[in-house]
Amino acid sequence: MSKDFLRVCTVLVASNALLPFFATNAGAQTAGAAGAGAGTSIEEVVVTATRRAEPLSKVPISVAAFTQQRLDQQGVRSIDDIAQLTPGVTFSRSDTRNAGAATIAIRGISSTAGSGTTGIYIDDTPIQVRNIGFSAYSAFPAVFDLQRVEVLRGPQGTLFGAGSEGGTVRFITPQPNLGEYSVYARGEAGFMDGGGPSYEAGAAVGGPIIDGKLGFRVSGWARRDGGYIDRVNYATGVAQERNSNYQDSRVLSGALKFAPTDALTLTASLYYQDIYNNDVNAYWLNLSDPGAGVFRQGNAIPSPSSDRFVLPSLHIDWDFGSFHLISNTSYFQRSQKAINDYTTFEASLWTGSYQYPTGMYAPTTQTNAQRNWTEELRLESTDPDARLNWVAGFFYSRDRQTATELVQDTFLPGIFQARTGVPFNVAFGQGLVNGLYTFVLDPALSHDEQIAGFGQLDYRLTDKLKATAGVRVARTQFDVYANFVGPVVGPPAVDHGSQKETPVTPKFGLSYQADDNNMFYFSAAKGYRIGGYNPKVGVPCGGQLASFGLADRPEQFQSDSVWSYEVGAKNALFNHRLQVNTSAYYIDWSNIQQLVSLNQCGFNFVANLGAARSEGFDLSAVFAATDHLTLSGALGYNYAEFTQTVKAGPLAAFNLVSKGDRIPGAPWTIDLSGQYDFTVAHRDGFVRFDYQHHAGGPNNVPVRNLTDAGSDPTIPALPSTDLMSIRAGVQFGGTEVSIFAKNLFDAHPELSRAYDPRTAPTTPYNYRGTTFMPRTIGVTVIARY
Repeated sequence: MSKDFLRVCTVLVASNALLPFFATNAGAQTAGAAGAGAGTSIEEVVVTATRRAEPLSKVPISVAAFTQQRLDQQGVRSIDDIAQLTPGVTFSRSDTRNAGAATIAIRGISSTAGSGTTGIYIDDTPIQVRNIGFSAYSAFPAVFDLQRVEVLRGPQGTLFGAGSEGGTVRFITPQPNLGEYSVYARGEAGFMDGGGPSYEAGAAVGGPIIDGKLGFRVSGWARRDGGYIDRVNYATGVAQERNSNYQDSRVLSGALKFAPTDALTLTASLYYQDIYNNDVNAYWLNLSDPGAGVFRQGNAIPSPSSDRFVLPSLHIDWDFGSFHLISNTSYFQRSQKAINDYTTFEASLWTGSYQYPTGMYAPTTQTNAQRNWTEELRLESTDPDARLNWVAGFFYSRDRQTATELVQDTFLPGIFQARTGVPFNVAFGQGLVNGLYTFVLDPALSHDEQIAGFGQLDYRLTDKLKATAGVRVARTQFDVYANFVGPVVGPPAVDHGSQKETPVTPKFGLSYQADDNNMFYFSAAKGYRIGGYNPKVGVPCGGQLASFGLADRPEQFQSDSVWSYEVGAKNALFNHRLQVNTSAYYIDWSNIQQLVSLNQCGFNFVANLGAARSEGFDLSAVFAATDHLTLSGALGYNYAEFTQTVKAGPLAAFNLVSKGDRIPGAPWTIDLSGQYDFTVAHRDGFVRFDYQHHAGGPNNVPVRNLTDAGSDPTIPALPSTDLMSIRAGVQFGGTEVSIFAKNLFDAHPELSRAYDPRTAPTTPYNYRGTTFMPRTIGVTVIARY
C-alpha cells in the first residue's frame, strides 16, 4: 500500500471527522440570521444496496444512486450517460466493428477475458455475460421508467456473488401501486450538428385494479438516436449512406402485483428490450475532419447489429412479522447478432493493404445467445432498530450461452492464387466451408451452473458502533463445447471440457453512527469471478505456442479474486443543507484472468497470469445553497497498475504485461452540476448545467509499452475529455417542458483508436477512431400525474 494513498486516506478521514464540528459551530453562528432558506434540506434517497431498504446516508458502502427525477434532470438515456456521471466507473465502446459492444469496469477492475468483472442486475436478476467466442458483451437496460439506478462501488461478492468483482450496477424498475394511479410520460426531439435527428416517445401507467389487492403497471418506449458518420466509397468519397450509425431502441414492460393477504404479495413482471444499431460508431481518420464536424468511414458494407432480450420474473414477499421471506425466480433470454465488415481486415491480411479491390466484401456474422434461469430465496430481518439485523439466502443459476462466428471471404481464393501462384485449396488442404467461409466457430456452447448460500449479520456493539460480518459459499461448474472448422483452422478443432470450484467470499466491517447526521465506516470484502475451460485451438497455432514455450494452451483457468479495503464517511451538515459522502479504497487483485492472443492463427485462450492493485477515493456532495439554488459535485481518483511481469509462456519474446503497467482508465474524474429554481408567470421554472471532466489516461499502459506483446506507440493514451450540457424548463401543472443542449461545446476527442493488420510495411495504416456524439439541441416534455 503506497504512502501517497495512506496520506489520502488520512486526509479524507480527518476532514470528515472535523466536518460535523465546523458545521455545528457555523450553524450556531448563522441560525439567527438565516432567512427562509434555513428550511431547505437535501431529499434523502432510499436504496436497497444491502438487500434491504435503507437511507443512502446510513449505508456503509460507496453507492451512487440516480432517482427517476435525477435521471430526467440530467438527460440520462443510457448506461453511457450514467458512467459519465459516476466517478470510479469506466465505460467504453471501443469495438470499431460493432456499435453495440461495450465494456464496463469499476475502480480499475477491468478485463476482457472470461466472465465480466462488473455485476449487471435488473431488479434482483443478474444478466452479465461470459466472454466465449469472439464478441460477447453484456446487455444494459435503456433508461426509461426506472425507479432508480444504483452503482455499488467495490466488490459485492457476499450479497451479489460471482461477477460483482469490481462492483455492481442495478437497474430498479417501479412496482405496481395497489392504492393510487400514476402516469409517467416522456417525449423528446433533438437535432445534432451535422447529423440526423434524435427523437423518442414513451409512457407508463399503473394503479389498482382491485383496491389494496391487485395492481398493475405497464410501459412502452421507443427512441431513435440519430447517426453522424457517413459511410462512403473510400476511393471516391461518394456517400453510400449518410448518418449511417443511427440506433433504434424499444422497451416494453409490464407488472402485475397481487396481495391475497396483508402479509403476502406476489408480483409477476415482464421486461422486453430491442436495440438495433445500423452501422459502426467508428470513423476513419484519413477520411474525416472532426474539427469541421465531418465523420466518414469507408467500409465496403454496413455493419448492423441487434440485441434483443426478454426477462419474465416472479417476485414473492411474505412478511412473517420479525422477518421477510423473499423469492425471485426469473428467466433471461437474450439474442444478439452482428454483421461485422471484415473487408479491410481480410484485404490487409492477404494483400498487405486495407485498400480492398473494387467489389470485394467480407461480412462476418457473429451471434451470442443467453438462456439464464435464476432463483434466489432470502430471509431478512425486518426491524431496523433491533440490535441484530440479518439476511440469509440461497442462490441457484443455470446459464446457457451460445456463440457463433462465420468469417466469409469468397474473394480470398482468387486473391491468394494471384499473389502466390498456388491454388488456395492446395495451399490450405481444403476449400472454403460451404464455398463461403474461411473460419467458422459453430457453435461455442457453454453452461455455467452455480449453487450458493450466503448470509450477513449487522450487530450493534453499542448504540453507535455496529459490526458487520458476512460470507458466501458457492459451488460453481462450467462446461463448454466448441467446434472450429475452415481452411485457416486446419483440421477441425472440436473439444469439450469443464471446470469446477468452491469460491468463498467473506466480508467484514465496522460502522460508527456518531449522531443521526454523521456516519463513518470501514470494510474489508472479497470478490471473484468464475473460472473456465479453454477449448482446443487450431493446428496452425502450434508454431506460435511453441515460440511461447508451450506444448498446448492451458486447458483450465481458475477464478480470480480481489480483496478490497475501504474507509468512508457520510455526513449531513448545516441542517441537512449539505450532504457529503467520501470513501477511500485499496484493492489487491490476484490470479488475474488474462487473454492471450494467438494472432498468427486467429485463436486465443485465457490464463491466470499476474496480479494488480487499485487504489483511490471518491467524494460526492450536494448543497442546497439557497431555497432556489442547488449545487452538486463528485470527484474520483483511481490508480490501478499491474504488480507483476508475466509472459504468455516461458520462452515468449515479449511480456504480456509488465510490472508497473497501468490499467487503462481516467485517473481523475469530476462531475459538477447546478440547478436554479424560480417562478415565472406564476409557474415553476429552472435552469441547470451539468459538466463532466475525465483526465487523460496514463501513457504507461500495455499497448504503449514496447516490451509488451502487441504494443504500438501510434495508439495514443486516453485523452482528457470535457462535456457540458445545459437545460432550462417550465412546469405546466404536472407537465414539464424543457429545452436542452448536450455536448454544448461540440467536444470531439479521439476516445479510442484501432487499425487493421499491416503485412506490407510500405502501406499506410487505416486508423479508425471513436468520439462523442456531436452537439445536440432539443426539447423534452415530461408528464407526471
